[in-house]
Amino acid sequence: MSFAPQAHILYLHGFLSSPMSAKAQQMRTYLAQHFPHVQMHSPQLSGVPSEAVEQASQRFSALQNAYGERFLGVIGSSMGGFLTTHLLENISAPNYKPKGVLINPAVAPHILFPNYLGEHINPYTKQAFTLSDTDVHAIKALYMPTIQRTDQYQVWLETEDEVLDYRLAETLYADSDLRITQGGDHSFQGFSNALPNICAFLACERFAQ
Repeated sequence: MSFAPQAHILYLHGFLSSPMSAKAQQMRTYLAQHFPHVQMHSPQLSGVPSEAVEQASQRFSALQNAYGERFLGVIGSSMGGFLTTHLLENISAPNYKPKGVLINPAVAPHILFPNYLGEHINPYTKQAFTLSDTDVHAIKALYMPTIQRTDQYQVWLETEDEVLDYRLAETLYADSDLRITQGGDHSFQGFSNALPNICAFLACERFAQ
């Protein structure tokens, strides 16, 4: 039996990643198997941070305006987690409460980006781009030392993340639904096991036919 989408979520991948990443595909497959009424939107984001912010903001606003409460929330991995927090804290309407699920989220990417200045090629899309000092300053301007919508986040961290210091996210999201697993890595090895809890937090069962 096929189902017309009755609810929607947005998935935002990380830096140098894609909607074809392992986690995005796992999420898409899990929804198709267990929540076929939920459609996952996963745009390909630019490697240029300011462009990625604009792309994510436009898609978020479009989904919010088109579906209202049927837009359940956003899943963001790494840099996608930073973008998700920016969207929920700054773009969502005051009376609107979409959820945000963050997977090993970047908290202060402007600290790391100087190590990545120069030319890059996205390993999935093969698209070339340049990361400049201007991009670093643009992201630094969006840095949030505190958050207001603490009850709208579920945050998944693995302590052996080799790219990001998980303790930064542990501090920022201390009052949110925080899930910390010892070990793992930046890819978040336990993602498949987390999917039932993620879908429960997003209330994926809502609007099921």
